[in-house]
Amino acid sequence: MDSVTQTIVNYIEQTDVSNREDLLSVAHIAFLDYLASLAPAEEEQAVQDLARFIGANQNITINQDTSTNQDTTANVDGHDSYLTVKRADKALYYGFASHYLDFDDAQANLAGHFSTVLYSALLAVLEPPDRWHDFLRAYIIGAELEGIIGSLINPAHRTQGWHSTGTVGVIGAAAAIGALRGLHGESLDQLLSLAATQSAGMFFQSGTDGKPLHAGLAARNGVWAYELLEHTSLQTSTKPFDPERGWFKTIGNITVTSNDIASRWLAPGQLIDPGLWMKAHPYCSAAICGAEATETVAHRIYTSSSYVSKHYNVSPDVAEEGKRRLCAISDSLPVLANTEKEEKCNLCADSDVFLWDDIDRVTVHFPPGADAALRYTAPTTGREGQFSIEYIVYQVLAYGTVQDELFKIDSIEQSVRNYMSRIERVHDLPKVAQSERITKITVTLKNGDTFTETVNNPKGSPNNPLTMEDIRIKLGLTLQADQIDRIMEAFTRTDEVEPFLQTLRKEGVLHV
Repeated sequence: MDSVTQTIVNYIEQTDVSNREDLLSVAHIAFLDYLASLAPAEEEQAVQDLARFIGANQNITINQDTSTNQDTTANVDGHDSYLTVKRADKALYYGFASHYLDFDDAQANLAGHFSTVLYSALLAVLEPPDRWHDFLRAYIIGAELEGIIGSLINPAHRTQGWHSTGTVGVIGAAAAIGALRGLHGESLDQLLSLAATQSAGMFFQSGTDGKPLHAGLAARNGVWAYELLEHTSLQTSTKPFDPERGWFKTIGNITVTSNDIASRWLAPGQLIDPGLWMKAHPYCSAAICGAEATETVAHRIYTSSSYVSKHYNVSPDVAEEGKRRLCAISDSLPVLANTEKEEKCNLCADSDVFLWDDIDRVTVHFPPGADAALRYTAPTTGREGQFSIEYIVYQVLAYGTVQDELFKIDSIEQSVRNYMSRIERVHDLPKVAQSERITKITVTLKNGDTFTETVNNPKGSPNNPLTMEDIRIKLGLTLQADQIDRIMEAFTRTDEVEPFLQTLRKEGVLHV
């Protein structure tokens, strides 16, 4: 075993998070956010097709029968039967579904998505006696390793075209599985080696079903590596992270030492710094700052004296009074509460005028390279639009906020593309650290008025995280209030994970 691999193995074995309530708290809410990202995707055709492909059925509840080592399924007609859904296939399904809508969390060092892979792999290998503490500890360890690897290989890895959710995620999945299942020494080394050699995922798949497939494959391959270790006598290299010829050298052409790992491990922790970005809408997290800045600008335009005067045929004095009435919500707040955002969106929706009729041009200002993940400047489908700041800005200026359903359309109308052509990107903001994001929006009206806003800590960012109430709202996209209440109660009622999963299945979440 080389020195870097030995260091990683040691940390997986020895990491104790019993006194790290900060990490455990983030892991708790990340799991609920993971479920809130997965649940609405289970209604999507592609997700249902994958469920059928792996031998599952969307109208079943599955529980493991340890006496037969099979999965017991209760069909809708009430008759019990047995259906073998392999653990690796479960991980594939969970990973694909939880990342399908791009509603799941992201992390800056990784330049990818933690929870979709880690929790999908852990759920697949979960055993009935497993306790929350061990489950979350395993997630924290997988996230820590992924974030550290990301900090060492990015941004070069990302700009070269790799999707680290897949390339690094499989390694994190193996680390998390090894931690949960209590592997040590040579076994951990072999598990990491089997996972590392399966690194894959390229960013040209963004805007297609290939991107969420990366998450599913990373989770599946981590589980599959564990099953190979369990059930075969295969022997692989014992030096997967050898500084001279190992994974880092091969995939990133960099030399990594054991100190590079040790000096970063839980100092203070990748879930804390740089932390997780969680989403209120299903689109690429690189657009969150721009979307929130555009919401603020749209509200300022709608409530400006000149705009009110023009479109409501009133004198400037009356317009000013109208502006004060419409602006009861202060724009001085750096981030809008949900009720405030709703009022602002209602203002736009209730208007008989269309803001784009008055817009001359929109400029989106980024630091150099900060929009790399937003690869579509002229998207033609809703899926592509999830990775287009132009499409997202168009929606906010047209409707007051992002319209989630527009990311599901098969073809974006030509009229919308014409509006998007008025939006340009410039890279004139100062370069920021890899862990930071900032976007400035400038909207110029045809009458010459200019409105601008800069955002760097939007709702859902590590410094302005989603609250438990925000997670309830995400769950509410799929579930009724009483269902959410039962899920939340079950989440805190037991030390074991399995009873909570049984509650989820009864409420129609986790169909596989």
